[in-house]
Amino acid sequence: MSIREALLSVEGEDAPSIQPIIDALSGLGFDERKPARGSFSVLQADQVAGLTVAQRCTLQAAVQAVAAGRGAGSATGAGANTFNDTTATYLKACLPAFDAHQLWGSASQLRLLLAETITPGLPLPAPAAARLFQQRAELEGPLVSTAASAAAASADDLSAHVRHVMLGMKPCVGSEMYTAKTTSIVVEDTLRLIAERQPEAMHIHMDRNTTDASEATIKSLRPGFMCWVNGALVLKGEEKAHSRQLEAAIKELTTKMSTAWAAGLVPDKRPPCMLAFAAAGTLLQFFCIQPPESDGDRVQATPISAVLDLTTALGRLRALTASCNIWRLLAGYASQAPTVPLESGHIMRSPDGLRTCCLLQGFFRKSIANFATEQAPFASFELLQDVYSQMSKPEHRRHIIQVYDIEGHAGPQLLNDVYTVHVAPVGVPCQGAPADLRTLARAVSGVLRGLAALHSEGFVHRDVRWANVIFLPAERRWLLIDLEHAGLHDCDCSGAPYPLQHWSHRTLDAGGKYTFRSDLRMLAEQLLCWVELDEGGRDLRQQLLSGQLTAAAALEHEWLVGSGLE
Repeated sequence: MSIREALLSVEGEDAPSIQPIIDALSGLGFDERKPARGSFSVLQADQVAGLTVAQRCTLQAAVQAVAAGRGAGSATGAGANTFNDTTATYLKACLPAFDAHQLWGSASQLRLLLAETITPGLPLPAPAAARLFQQRAELEGPLVSTAASAAAASADDLSAHVRHVMLGMKPCVGSEMYTAKTTSIVVEDTLRLIAERQPEAMHIHMDRNTTDASEATIKSLRPGFMCWVNGALVLKGEEKAHSRQLEAAIKELTTKMSTAWAAGLVPDKRPPCMLAFAAAGTLLQFFCIQPPESDGDRVQATPISAVLDLTTALGRLRALTASCNIWRLLAGYASQAPTVPLESGHIMRSPDGLRTCCLLQGFFRKSIANFATEQAPFASFELLQDVYSQMSKPEHRRHIIQVYDIEGHAGPQLLNDVYTVHVAPVGVPCQGAPADLRTLARAVSGVLRGLAALHSEGFVHRDVRWANVIFLPAERRWLLIDLEHAGLHDCDCSGAPYPLQHWSHRTLDAGGKYTFRSDLRMLAEQLLCWVELDEGGRDLRQQLLSGQLTAAAALEHEWLVGSGLE
C-alpha cells in the first residue's frame, strides 16, 4: 500500500481532500507512490506543518492503520496482509518473455505483440477500480480490481503504479520537459519497476539526454531517451512539446542512432530491430526501426501501435500495456543476446566530470571542459590541431585514430573553453594485454605503427598504455588512440605540470626531454612488462628499453614479423 492509498483508505476521504496532506508530505521529501509502511514508520503526524485539525486526524488515522498492519478502511478485505508485497510474483506471472527472436521479426508481428492483453490483468486498487470501471466498463479485464483477486490485492507497488498511470497522471502541454515527464511515467517508470522486481531477467539501464547547453552537439545526435540491454541500444524515444509536432518527433527517430550497436563491434551478428516511441504533447506512438542493409539505405520507422492519446483512460491503458509488452520483448531478446562491448549513446565521464566520451553514429565524441587549465598546459589547442591534421595524411590513416568529419568540420574544436573532437573508427578499448603471445605481438605491432606515424611527423604520443589502444573486432587489429597528450619530439618535460601519471623514472631522456625513445620505453613498460614473454619478446622489450630501436625498426623485429601483417 502506497502513502496515497493509505490516506484514501481513511473513511470519508477522496483525492481532493487528501491532496493538501500529500503536498505537505512532499515538502518533507515523502513520495506518495512509495510504500506507506516504511515512510510512516519515521513520521509523526504532528511533525507535518500547515495541516488543519481534520487533515492531521486523517494523517494520524492512516499512520495508525499502517502500524496495525491493515488499511484504514479495509479496502482490500478484512484481514488482508497489505504489506506482503507480491509485485515481483505477480509480474513474473503476467509478463512471461516473448520468443527470443521477435526483435528480428516483422513489424506486423511486433504490432500484435505490443497490443497483447496482459493476463492476469494489471492490478488497480479497489476504490479506483470501482470508479473507473463504472465510467469505462471495457477497461475491466485488462485491469483487475484488487478486491477481486488475492494475488492482485497484495501486489502493492504494481497497483500503485497502475493507479498513478490511469488516474493520478495529469499530462501537461507546453514544453518538451512536460512531454518527457508524461512519457517517463508511462514507459520509463514501468520498465524500471519491472526491472527492480526482476533483476535476474537482463542487464538493463536507461538514460535521458542532457539539458546542459554546453553539450548541444550531443543532444542533436543522441536520442532523447535511451534503453540498453546487454549493451545494445534496443529502445529509444523522441519527445516534442506539442501534439502538432508528432511528425517531427517521428522524423528524429530515423536520424539519430538507428542501429542497436556500432558496425563491426559484434562481427557476424545482424543487429535486431530497435524499438522506439515518438511523443508530442499528449500523443504517444510506438515504432520499430529495422537496421539498414547497407550504409546508403534509408532508415525507416514503422508504426507498431496506433497514435495513443494519453488524456484518455483507454490511451493510457494501451500505452501501459505496450510498455509491459516491450519488457517481454526485451526479456526474450536478452535470453540469447550477445554482449555488446560499447553502448551507443552512453556518455562516459571522468570522476571529476570534466572529460566525457560518447559513442555516436559511427564515431566517438570526446570533450574536455576547462581546457585552458586542464589540458593546455600539456598540449596546446594549436598543437592538437596540427597533430590530427598530419595524422590524416593518406599514408597514416590506417595506422592511428582519425578525426571524423561531422557537419562539415573535421578536427578539434575549442568553444567557451570546451575542447571537442570527433574520432573514428569505433573500437573496443583494451583493458590489458591479450592472453596469448601471438595476439599480443599483433597488438604491439598495431601500436608501433601508430607511433611510427607520429614520429615520422615529429610528434610523440607521451601516454602509451593499454587504455589508449582499441581493438577493431571486425578487422582483428589494434589501433593507437588518444592524442590529447601528444607533443613535439625532444620537448622539455623536466618541470611542472610533468611527469604524467604513468611515466617511470626511465621515461625521459637526459635533461628531462621526452623523445621518440621515451614513447618506446613506455610501450615496453606498459605493454610488455606485465606478461610472461618468450625469448623473442624479452629481446624486443630489452631493445626498446635501452633505446636501440626506432618504431619503424621495431616492426622488423623477428618477434613481430608476420604477426602484424595487414
